[in-house]
Amino acid sequence: MDKIPVFPEFTPLDISHRKEIESLLALDPPVVSEMNFAEIFAWHEIRDIKLTGHNGNIIISVNKAGNKYIYPPFGKNDPNRSLVAILEWMAKDDPEAHAYGFDRVRADAAEATGRLTAEEDRDNADYIYSSEDLIKLAGRKFDGKRNHLKNFYRNFEAEFSGITPDMIPDIKEFQEHWCRARMCEDDLSLVNESKAVMEVLDNFAALPVFGAVLKIKGAIQAFTIGSELNRETAVVLFEKARHEFRGIYQAINQQFCENMLAGYKWINREQDAGDEGLRKAKLSYNPSRMEAKYVVRLKEA
Repeated sequence: MDKIPVFPEFTPLDISHRKEIESLLALDPPVVSEMNFAEIFAWHEIRDIKLTGHNGNIIISVNKAGNKYIYPPFGKNDPNRSLVAILEWMAKDDPEAHAYGFDRVRADAAEATGRLTAEEDRDNADYIYSSEDLIKLAGRKFDGKRNHLKNFYRNFEAEFSGITPDMIPDIKEFQEHWCRARMCEDDLSLVNESKAVMEVLDNFAALPVFGAVLKIKGAIQAFTIGSELNRETAVVLFEKARHEFRGIYQAINQQFCENMLAGYKWINREQDAGDEGLRKAKLSYNPSRMEAKYVVRLKEA
């Protein structure tokens, strides 16, 4: 890990770290949405993301609203099952390590021992869907979604296509329009999300991402961006559409799944962040399961 210093020294994340991070993540394929280079990079400036090394593992530091967290280590030394040892080791070199929390810890690595506390973080649990469900929308549980789609295609002639480099300026313009329409300036979470979207669009060719747009009368009215989380799972990073076109969110979702995600068994549509409206929308698609996440801390000695 030539580009990544050893703890307690950290270095800011940049695009050059992609290959190294992805090679180590591949040793134990991730199941939570944050452990994906495209997701990590999208938010790297907003969350002041930094990297450090420990015994062949990478540890990611995240600063959210003034609170410092570290993501579970990943690499060559079975890191997901050695959280106690790593936290104790970090505490020797940094007295603030007791205040750190390992955030976004997956369930199988969050079992509390005598030295750990583990608190489930429901607001950041990932929604996992069967790709077959999202493509076919079969059965009574999807009656409402099919009705929205029928209404959309009855009223609008839409063209679906994958994102190509020449589309990026128009997608950025659409995102800016979407943000103005939603009055992002009054909502810091939307401001930050828009910055993350632009970070991905500005680096689209260099990131492990793919996406699609829906055009109506030649103009982009919806777009979505995804990435591979593991061989069986794709993760949807962003999805934006014009609310004026009833059913357009259902259309971009279903078309993206059918045309670009059908090779995956599962689709991870990330978390609801505690937003009740978003939670209702995600639950309405009948997730197959929730991928629980935990905040793990080292108890004071």
